[in-house]
Amino acid sequence: MYIEVLKEEGECKPREEQLCVDLSRGAIVVPDAKRVLVGAGARALFYPTLLYNVARNKIQSEFRWWDRVDEFILLGAVPFPADVPRLKELGVCGVVTLNEPYETLVPTSLYHAHSIDHLVIPTRDYLFAPSYGDICQAVNFIHENASC
Repeated sequence: MYIEVLKEEGECKPREEQLCVDLSRGAIVVPDAKRVLVGAGARALFYPTLLYNVARNKIQSEFRWWDRVDEFILLGAVPFPADVPRLKELGVCGVVTLNEPYETLVPTSLYHAHSIDHLVIPTRDYLFAPSYGDICQAVNFIHENASC
């Protein structure tokens, strides 16, 4: 794995091959070719890994789809539409989705039908992460929903 030292504002070269953090916008800049290749790989691997995890969840009793982080927060894998009533029973008031659109299995309308707030932050797997602004938005959303 290669980790690059954070660059100061304005030091990022547009055609640079390494990952570059643009501090002025709080964004991670990645060359387009790498983004496309990783996106294609992530898309190709999504359903096989989802099937693997569903099978693993059925076979291994210690494998849980989600875990309670504290009194107010659950952390887990992508829920299925059939999970939404169970989430409501567990007292879930809000769900943060950090997936790309093709990975999101539950539409916002279904969460809202069960009085669950839904925040979507499109995030590509593997080499990508939400921006600082997205993380702040998610933390505020979690805090508001944990308070209810």
